[in-house]
Amino acid sequence: MLGFTSQIRILWLLPLFILSTTIFQRCNSTNNTQLSSNCNEKDLSALLIFKHGLENHSSNRLSSWSNENDCCSWKGVLCDNITKRVTKLDLHQQYLEANTFDSELPAWLFDHASDMNISHIDLSFNFLQGQIPKSLLSLRKLETLKLSNNELNGSIPDWLGQHGNLKYLNLAENLFHGSIPSSLGNLSSLVELSIGSNFMTSNIPTTIGNSLSGVLTEKHFSNLSNLEALVLSAPVSFDIDSKWIPPFQLNRISLSNTILGPKFPAWIYTQKSLEYLEVPNSRLSSIDGDIFWRFVANITQLNLSNNNISADLSNVTLNSDLIFMDHNMFRGGLPHISANVIYLDLSHNSFFGTISHLFCHKLGRENSLDYLDISSNLLTGEIPDCWEYWKGLSFLFMENNMLTGEVPPSMDSFIDLIILDLHNNSLSGNFLLDLSNITNLEFINIGENNFSGPVPVKMPHAMEVMILRSNQFEGNIPSQLCSISSLIQLVLSHNKLSGPIPKCISNFTAMGGAKKTSHYPFEFNLYNKGQDLEYVDYGLLRTLDLSDNNLSDEIPRQVFSLVQLQSLNLSRNHFTGKIAREVGDMKNLESLDLSSNKLVGEIPDTISGLSFLSVLNLSSNYLVGQIPVGTQLQSFDASFYDGNPGLCGAPLPICIESNKHGGNNDIDDDDDSFTQSLYFGLGVGFAVGFWSLCGSLFLNKPWRHNYFRFLNRVADQFH
Repeated sequence: MLGFTSQIRILWLLPLFILSTTIFQRCNSTNNTQLSSNCNEKDLSALLIFKHGLENHSSNRLSSWSNENDCCSWKGVLCDNITKRVTKLDLHQQYLEANTFDSELPAWLFDHASDMNISHIDLSFNFLQGQIPKSLLSLRKLETLKLSNNELNGSIPDWLGQHGNLKYLNLAENLFHGSIPSSLGNLSSLVELSIGSNFMTSNIPTTIGNSLSGVLTEKHFSNLSNLEALVLSAPVSFDIDSKWIPPFQLNRISLSNTILGPKFPAWIYTQKSLEYLEVPNSRLSSIDGDIFWRFVANITQLNLSNNNISADLSNVTLNSDLIFMDHNMFRGGLPHISANVIYLDLSHNSFFGTISHLFCHKLGRENSLDYLDISSNLLTGEIPDCWEYWKGLSFLFMENNMLTGEVPPSMDSFIDLIILDLHNNSLSGNFLLDLSNITNLEFINIGENNFSGPVPVKMPHAMEVMILRSNQFEGNIPSQLCSISSLIQLVLSHNKLSGPIPKCISNFTAMGGAKKTSHYPFEFNLYNKGQDLEYVDYGLLRTLDLSDNNLSDEIPRQVFSLVQLQSLNLSRNHFTGKIAREVGDMKNLESLDLSSNKLVGEIPDTISGLSFLSVLNLSSNYLVGQIPVGTQLQSFDASFYDGNPGLCGAPLPICIESNKHGGNNDIDDDDDSFTQSLYFGLGVGFAVGFWSLCGSLFLNKPWRHNYFRFLNRVADQFH
């Protein structure tokens, strides 16, 4: 299989988006200079048919595609200034989907475009499905075909090798399977070929790249003097002489998942025009110190992720726009960075020492840093109070270190912050930051620290995720939290909170209404379903976790109105009362934990209708009666019902019920009458005997004295 390792955190779409947006804007600026053109009627018809085949929401993205406008001014359409014919179609990253009746790649476009002189098609980063239509073969002048990052399947067609003018072919990140067609070796004009991250099963055909195979030598590249980009994502190894000078000058090297190491190849240093150097997961372990860092100083994108490179970066200054160096063995103090750096991932390394020298110095000009990840290292000391220099940060990850002290006041000076993760450090004190003015902030995780005092409430109304677990927060759950209606995850577990759950919790409309779809995917851990789980998209989860506190009173019915919740954990508290029948309205619930409380009454039968429920724990309460019959409820382990002496029914022992039907009613009535008479007689006898003795002692003084002397003699004998 030819695979590609996705970047950790905001998936590798983010840096591509940053770069491709710039390129796309340039394309659009070219469009704007051609408003005076009048595109060909046949081209116009073909493009409108293409738009008609899209889903409504996708079609809306092409709102400029209208009969009222010249099609040469439409979004993503470029025309020749002289012939007025459409020559390029650039609709990458528009999230286009085809109509449900025909979800395949838009063959209708190519069926109606046989007489176009289109040379460039880019439909990458959409949701197109199906196979590549053979009608594409009619576009004889095609030079660029980019269909990457879709859901195309089937095999890569052999007839693609008939496109003699094709220079750029990118089919990566799809669902293609089978072998790579040998006919691609006939593409004599080919400059770039990318077919990684599919399900291809064979070796690279000998017809491609002058007999590319499992081991590459300089002979494979000897005739590729026009090569501009080298993109491979397969476990091929390199056996190249260290003194070899290639016949080409590349602007991009992408050799992910290859066997490039252990030492960084010397021939790459000869590439003076290189802008992108991507060698993730390529078994590299050593670099030539100063030589390497001087070489990459002018490279736009540097990706060294998932290798075993060990080097001290204390005296290194990083200069690239986008830098991925996570999951290595870099050590020493954190490196310096220039004002050019936009994206920096140094996570999962062995950096140690304080972080102050990275942040507490002014750069020569305003810095560009938007994304910073220094998590999962060995960093120590306090967080410096100099964040006013880094107001433009949108993503800040510093979790899984050994940082101490209080959070400095200047951390509330961010303007564009979206995600803040400080969890699993040793931070302490009250969390007093006023984050309410950071309107873009959506995600905050300060769990697993030593913060104390009241739960922080100065949060923006757009907040979606608050994870504050495993701290020392105390007092009531503040009602001010209810004003953050956009919350989809609230985790306050393992603290010292007390009092009731505020009834205004029903104001969390995002937990009870329609699901939101706009969010930022990145990897994070969350304790859910009784274990630590790793997720890559917080926007898909709806969680309320108040477990392991000192909360009390009844569980308000408003909790069960949060019908979008997938996980509800109220365990290890002091909740009383019954479980409301409204729990059955939570149809999306996958995990429900109400264990170790003081709940009473029967389990509501409505709970048997929760068809997605995979985790249920009701143990250690005072529940009674029969467990409702339902497929899920009987499949759970008996331990999840233990500690409720009054419960019965599968998976616990069968309930024993008294027979209260038919002729036995008379017998039962007689038994009840006899029992009542017996108890009445015993009561009367006890009263008569008691007052016969006690009344005599009370009224007769000599008897009373003799009785107490008798008791004293008995006591003396026992003594």
